Amino acid sequence: MKPDFKREQTWWEGKADGEERDVADEAINRALRWRAIERCLKGVKTIAEVGAATGAFAIPLAKRGFTVTHIDFSAPAIALAKLKAKGLKNIQFVQANAADLHMFPNKAFDLVLNMDGAVSFCGKDANKSIKETCRICRKKLIITASNKAWLIPVWVATTFPKFKKIVPAVKSMIKDGFWHYDQHPHNKQIVPGYFGTLKAFLPSELAGLIKASGFNVQTCHGLGSLANLTGKDTVDFVKQNPRARETFLDLCEEFDKKIMPNGPGTKQRAGLIAIAKRKV
Repeated sequence: MKPDFKREQTWWEGKADGEERDVADEAINRALRWRAIERCLKGVKTIAEVGAATGAFAIPLAKRGFTVTHIDFSAPAIALAKLKAKGLKNIQFVQANAADLHMFPNKAFDLVLNMDGAVSFCGKDANKSIKETCRICRKKLIITASNKAWLIPVWVATTFPKFKKIVPAVKSMIKDGFWHYDQHPHNKQIVPGYFGTLKAFLPSELAGLIKASGFNVQTCHGLGSLANLTGKDTVDFVKQNPRARETFLDLCEEFDKKIMPNGPGTKQRAGLIAIAKRKV
């Protein structure tokens, strides 16, 4: 089932105001992505962020002197980002669908970021979003996406007590990581309100798609699984204590890479990260 991008666009436009309000373990996820970005900045002059929303990453990078292209689906999100970027001459804003970046030539940017919804919420077109992100990247790439290892237990916990059985949505998530609001009769009862289309990945699946586009994948693993597993009290404590926060982030990175690379990632935001370099 193809995504209804007009409906998806309306849905995202309604979320623009709350885009940077971190809840639960979102702040941990965001901090871990910043660490990944920092490690990729050497030798970079031009950066594109696909799905840049209100500019939580794109604008600070522009303020540091990089030439940034901020790409998003939502006009209200771009409008908010423009207000935050007032006075900056080295950032441009482009409204576009992540699955179709035809306005940019091949290898246009040194570093390309595609994080959170710009892959996963393309649904059946998620692979196109990944391919387009790879196509416009000259050197380095960071992609985050929804993690199948987390969404499967979420789907089970959401549906099993209510329906007293494993519903087709769970089986679809296990089989191909796919969800569509209109896919199965139960789906509209699972998520209140509209929740359109989604594609989740295992690390091997995401890495395989990136490799097929001509990249060496340096790492691909769950993002912030320790925050998920240690729970709310731990996350709340480290968010309020800067020294503890940095120690905890160190532990999260080690846990993701050495202990549970196929782990579920954080509860909130994209729980899977891939970092890659284009093959010479």
